[in-house]
Amino acid sequence: MGSRDYSMAKRGNGTKPSRSLVALARQTQQARINCSQHFPKHVFRDAAWDIMLELFIVAEEGRNMCVKETMAVSGESATSTLRRIEGLEEARLVARRYDPIDHRRVIVELSENGRQAMIAFLVHLFEAGEAASEQGGTTKPVSFIPMANNRQRGLGEME
Repeated sequence: MGSRDYSMAKRGNGTKPSRSLVALARQTQQARINCSQHFPKHVFRDAAWDIMLELFIVAEEGRNMCVKETMAVSGESATSTLRRIEGLEEARLVARRYDPIDHRRVIVELSENGRQAMIAFLVHLFEAGEAASEQGGTTKPVSFIPMANNRQRGLGEME
């Protein structure tokens, strides 16, 4: 199976991904940025996914991200970014809260459901990449269904 460096270590009541999952999130983020060099920006652009990747990275680095920073990551207008955040919040993937130091700022962060979905996806991505390497790059596409993975692991429903 190779040396899988994505094993999970405990952190409080949740799990903390290894550095390799954060590195994989960064690689995924960079690949999305690189797409804009080769394709029209609107074709492969999904601001919600860009926001989720950035929120995962900053959370694992122990940092926070405010709504204004989220707008910069999304590359969209303030109104469109707020719509994306609201959609992610309705999906229970992110949460907003006031900054305890500066109550004018609103912090956006992954919810536990969002964090677990990102971990599951990145592990899946890591395993798919590893399988492709082991088979000389000739693997069939594998689907990813986060709700099924969460039920199997007993993480609860993401409604």
